[in-house]
Amino acid sequence: MIGKETFHKISVVFLYLFFVLSPFSISLCQIFAGTSLFFLFLDQIFQRKFPKLESPFLFWIFLYLSFLLTPLFTWDIEHWKPILLKSEFGDVWMGFLLLHQFRLSRTEKKSIKRAVSIGAVFLIICGIFSLLSPYRLAPFVMDGFQYVEGRRLPHQLASLMGIPLHLPIGFQSTHLTYGGLLALYLPSLWERTFRMQRLVRRESQYKIHFASLLGLSFFGFVLLFLNQSRSIWFGLLFGILLLSLQKKFSIKKYLPWMGFGLLGFILLFFLLYQNNWLFQRAIDDLFAKRSLENQRVWIHKMNFAILKDSFLFGIGSGNYPGEFILKAIPLVRELPELYYDLSITPKSHAHFDFLHFWILGGVFGIFSFFSFLYLVTKNILQVPRYTLFYLGFFAIVFAGSFQCFLLDDEVLFPFLGILCLLPKTKLPSDTLNKTATKKNLNKVYRLLLFWIFLSSLGALYLTKTSAKDLFIHRVRTEHNFPAPLGQSTINAKGPVVLPLGTKEMYFKLSGCLDHDLNFDTKAQVREKPIQFQIHWEEIPEGEFPDSLVLETRKRESFDQDKEYRVQPERIVKKETIRNPGKLVTIQVNPKDFIGSDVEFIDFGFLYSWKGERSFLPVIEISGNCQ
Repeated sequence: MIGKETFHKISVVFLYLFFVLSPFSISLCQIFAGTSLFFLFLDQIFQRKFPKLESPFLFWIFLYLSFLLTPLFTWDIEHWKPILLKSEFGDVWMGFLLLHQFRLSRTEKKSIKRAVSIGAVFLIICGIFSLLSPYRLAPFVMDGFQYVEGRRLPHQLASLMGIPLHLPIGFQSTHLTYGGLLALYLPSLWERTFRMQRLVRRESQYKIHFASLLGLSFFGFVLLFLNQSRSIWFGLLFGILLLSLQKKFSIKKYLPWMGFGLLGFILLFFLLYQNNWLFQRAIDDLFAKRSLENQRVWIHKMNFAILKDSFLFGIGSGNYPGEFILKAIPLVRELPELYYDLSITPKSHAHFDFLHFWILGGVFGIFSFFSFLYLVTKNILQVPRYTLFYLGFFAIVFAGSFQCFLLDDEVLFPFLGILCLLPKTKLPSDTLNKTATKKNLNKVYRLLLFWIFLSSLGALYLTKTSAKDLFIHRVRTEHNFPAPLGQSTINAKGPVVLPLGTKEMYFKLSGCLDHDLNFDTKAQVREKPIQFQIHWEEIPEGEFPDSLVLETRKRESFDQDKEYRVQPERIVKKETIRNPGKLVTIQVNPKDFIGSDVEFIDFGFLYSWKGERSFLPVIEISGNCQ
C-alpha cells in the first residue's frame, strides 16, 4: 500500500543517488535526476498539492523562456521540434531540480549533503585513477576496458619516480568539466573537514575521521591544481573573497599559516613551471598576445557581432551556431587561413555564460539571470554557517566568464542540485541581523555584477585584436610537443641563437591547408602553390645550419579533440638542402599530393651544424602559406 510519503521518499533516494554517482556518468545524472523529479511530481499529485514555486526557480525558468522570444516572432512550425528538444531550451527541465528546495526537510537536506561529500570522494578517486591511467577512463570503460586504436590518449603531465602522471579528468571528457565538478563538490569536503577540526579538539576519538577528511581534501586540492582549469582556480579564489566579506577574523592569527602556504605554493608553482610544458603553456597563455588559444578572440568577435544586431530580443534558442557561421564567412573570405581553426571552434555556445544568455534571450534573458543570481546569493548569505558548502556557486559564476559552465550538462546538473539544498527562503528575525545580512548581500552582489561587467569589457577588448593576428603557425617537436625555439623563428626579425654546441635540431611546422574552402563553399584543391622562404644569408657572429633535411608531410584535417582521436600523418617527400648562403624559397604544389579529403601540408625541419655557434634561420611564411 502506498503511504503518504512514499513517493516523496523515493524521490529523495534518487536525488541521493544522483549526487553520489554523478561523477561517473552524465547519463546516470539524467536518469536519477529525471526519476527523482518524476516521483516528486507524483507525490504532489497524490497529495493534491501544487508545488510551491520559489523565486530562484521562477527566474531560472524565465531565463529559458526568454530564449523563445525570437522564435515566436519568426514562427516556423518545422523548426519548433529542434528548438524545444535539441537546443539550449532542452535543458530547461533541469531547473525543476530547484523545486526540491521547498519540499525537502532540514533532515533530508542534511542527509543529501552527505551524499555530496560521498560524490566528492568518488570524484577524487576517479581523478587519481585518471592521473595514473595511460588511457582516458570514459572511452576505455565504454570500449570494454580495452584501448581502441586511434582513441586519443590523455595529456602527460610529468613523470614521478618513473611513474607517468597524466592530466586528471576523471570520467569526464574534458579537464574543464572535471574542474567545474571539483569546484562544486570539493567545498562539501572542505566544510566537513573544517567542522571536524573543531570537534576533534574536544573529542579525540574523531582523530581518524578528521585525518581521513584532511587527506581527501588535500588530494582534492592537488587534483584541482594539476587539472589546470585556470578559470576554476580564480573562481574559487573569488568565491572565498566574497564569503570572507561577511566574516570577521584576525589576520595576525592566520598570518604564519598563510605565509607557509604561500611559500609552498610558490615553490610548487616554480617546480611545475620549470619542468612541465603543459603547466608552462597554461600560465604563458594568460599573458601571450598570440597563443595557441586565439580561438577566444574570434569567438568574442562573433559574439559581439551577433549582439550588435540582436541585443534587444536575442537570436533565440538553437540559433547560435548558424549566426556564428554567418559572421565567420566574410572573415574567412578575407583570411582563408582562419577556416580550419574557426571550423573546429565549438560553435554551440559563446564561451561566456552571461554573453550567451544575452545573445539568446536579449535583455529579458539577462534580467532573469541577474535576478536569479541575486536571489541565490541572498539565500546563501542567510545561512552563514554553511556558506562554504555553496562556494562552488560563486566559483562557477566567476568561471562562467571564460567558459559556458552553465551550458555543460555535467556541471549544470550538480550546480542546480546543490542549490536545491539551500534552506527555504526567509529573512532574519531580528533587525540587527537583517541589516547586517542586507549589507553583506549588497557588497557580494555588487562584486558579482562588477566582475561580470569587467569581464565583458575584457571580452570586448579582445575583439579589437587585428584579424591578421588571429592565426599563428604551430611549431612542434617530433613528439608533437611545442617547440619554443622553432616557433620563435617564424617571421622573426633576425636569426635565433641556440645553446652553444648544438649540432642538430628537429621541429615540424604546421598550418597549411591543401584546399581553398569556406563555410558556404565546397572545398577546391588550391591553385596557388604552398610556399615559404628560409633566410639563409651568411651572418658574421655565428653559423647557420650546414644542411637541412626537409620533410613534406600530410596530416588529417579534422577536430581530434571532438573525435577523441589523434591526427594520422605521413611523410610524402624528403629532400636535403645544403647551406646556399642566400634566401631559399620552398614551393609545394598541393595537386602533387592529393589525398582523399581536405588535409594539412606540414613541413619537418632537421637542421645540422658543424660549428659551435649555432643559429636558426628565419622562416618567412604568410598566414595562408603563399
